[in-house]
Amino acid sequence: MVLVGGLIDLYFSYSANKAGIIRLQQETAASAAARIDNFFSEIIGQLGWLTLDAPWTDDADTEQRRKDALKLLRQVPAITEISELDIAGRERLRISRLMMDKSGGLADYSADPKFTQALRQKVYFGPVYYRRESEPYMVVSMAGLRRSGVVVAEVNLKFIWDVVSRIRIGEAGHAYLIDSGGQLVAHPDISLVLRKTRLSGLTQVRDALGGEQLGDAVARDAAGRRVLTSYAPIAQQGWFVFTELPLDEAFAPLYASLWRTAILLLAGLIVALVVSLLLARRLVGPIRALQQQASRIGQGDFDTPIDIHTNDEIELLGEQINSMATDLRETLSKADRLGRLKRFLSPQIAEIIESSGGEEVLESHRREIAVVFCDLRGFTPFADSAEPEEVMGVLKEYHAALGELIYFFGGTLERFVGDGLMVLFNDPLPCPDPAIRAVRMADAMRTRIAELKQEWQQKGHALDFGVGIAQGFATLGRIGFEGRFDYAAIGNVPNLASRLCDLARGGQILIDQKVYANVRAIVEVEPLGDASLKGLLRSVPVYSILNILEE
Repeated sequence: MVLVGGLIDLYFSYSANKAGIIRLQQETAASAAARIDNFFSEIIGQLGWLTLDAPWTDDADTEQRRKDALKLLRQVPAITEISELDIAGRERLRISRLMMDKSGGLADYSADPKFTQALRQKVYFGPVYYRRESEPYMVVSMAGLRRSGVVVAEVNLKFIWDVVSRIRIGEAGHAYLIDSGGQLVAHPDISLVLRKTRLSGLTQVRDALGGEQLGDAVARDAAGRRVLTSYAPIAQQGWFVFTELPLDEAFAPLYASLWRTAILLLAGLIVALVVSLLLARRLVGPIRALQQQASRIGQGDFDTPIDIHTNDEIELLGEQINSMATDLRETLSKADRLGRLKRFLSPQIAEIIESSGGEEVLESHRREIAVVFCDLRGFTPFADSAEPEEVMGVLKEYHAALGELIYFFGGTLERFVGDGLMVLFNDPLPCPDPAIRAVRMADAMRTRIAELKQEWQQKGHALDFGVGIAQGFATLGRIGFEGRFDYAAIGNVPNLASRLCDLARGGQILIDQKVYANVRAIVEVEPLGDASLKGLLRSVPVYSILNILEE
């Protein structure tokens, strides 16, 4: 609770503190931008009086114009020089605080932006430059009325530098001014201005110049420090006033709150530890007894009961664990028996044997059975060339498809090794038509593998499916050792089914004479003649099943 409360308080403090600082920065930047804008508006207003004069003529009253310009220099200290250009762009008069005054036909500025842009836009603001690398200046020119020419003023921007450098936000916060190209115009550190520092690489400056809203108020300054920043535009010049406050100073109250929360949390943990130790002295004995009983149950000991007398919920829990151990002993006894059967029998047969309560059917005996042996054609080269993950994926699809059909037709999966499967019919439980079930299952397998084959071919796997089916007497029963038993069929019939499977081409189901005799009424076959098979003394008539006839 202390931690959650502290974090909630920290979150709201962070939001409120950040919003308040940003609001203050925005107001400060907007105030500075307004003062700078008023500064230029006043200069433009003063220049407007000079543009009211009549057009220049050869006999113009130059003396009166000179007096008006001197008057303007006295009224606006920021203007250090005034030039008046006639409608052709020739300088007719220059009045300066720093140089000798001049009049008459002077330089030609007809192609200069301060003349051409002023005629086009009425007012022109030139780029910032530095006289003697000390103070920033810029040119402001204004076109006159009645085609009287253009008045050009050289303006000292020290006033702007004074406005910006005096802004303080907190202890280390400050403001700075950039022009429309991202170059620093005013900054508390004048050396950055004199070095003509360009800040267009900063994220906040880039956003402002691009006309985008400032995203997260947290950004990096020119020194790489994380700061809270805001800005305000100066529309006439396309300049921007930025304010910045180091993040460490901005969130100092939050850090203090975080320390308070940590101290409270530590105190709470100490109190909780003391209380838990007191409770543990009373609970540790019974809990250890419960733990030991759980360990015994995990190791398979369900016969040793737990003995706890605490007259509370722990004693009740001990009684429930004793009851659970008794139930588990009975359940696992049945589950173990059923699990051993399912290791080599289909689930249906295993459950039947379990319900009968005896395993006599698994003892060695002799019976006539139908044996189905099947595997994939081309699996060995595929396994040698494919990635292990691909091989395992194919086998997973293959086993899932065939396993479903084996259980559906009531077969017993005797074994499977890789892609090879051996299925028995008529054992361990008898069935009236083992050969027919075997053939129908094999045909269903062929159809299902044909569907998978198309998918495998799309993946570049050249695989096919072959089946061999034989019928005859075999010895069957449980083989193996304690901990690992299998149910196996021994005799010529499994061997014959395996050899027929080896002989089968992709998509073929081959059967022997006895199987054919039992299924001839339901199948269409192609006789393949007698075949000499490995391990057999006599040739065997072989038939290939083409179709299953509809009943």
